[in-house]
Amino acid sequence: MKKLIKADLTEILRLVSQYQPVNSGSIETDIAALSRCAHTDYLFLTRREKSWLFDLPAVYTQDSYENLSWLYGAMTPDVPVIALLLHVDKTVEGRPWGSVTLLDYPATAQDVETFAPLPEPERERHIQRITKRYTHHVRYCSLLEVIQYLKTGEVK
Repeated sequence: MKKLIKADLTEILRLVSQYQPVNSGSIETDIAALSRCAHTDYLFLTRREKSWLFDLPAVYTQDSYENLSWLYGAMTPDVPVIALLLHVDKTVEGRPWGSVTLLDYPATAQDVETFAPLPEPERERHIQRITKRYTHHVRYCSLLEVIQYLKTGEVK
């Protein structure tokens, strides 16, 4: 995992459509949801022409739409997947700013699969731990490394 800090998160999402064949309407829907800042942490996923923006607890809720959508990519390993953790620190002129963590999708999907069946209090503790790990205990990266990741889906 690597993390880019102090970024306009809406601009990072717009970059995705430049390097992946994602429908721009799908990205704009995710940007609108992100701009409402209903949560601090989001998981963002692209696969083929679609993108999704989910809050973490929903992804870790077994059999929820968010959970099933997140895990579907693990069943189709030949399809490139881009997975990001977006952490909102503040808003600047109505736009969310924060950090972007580049995720290893197979490892993240395995983590979701392992912890989703647990009782809610255990899931919540796990989500707090991984959020801390994703936002504090990763190596920093450049915008160029983010672009490389958006092209390949591989964290190097």
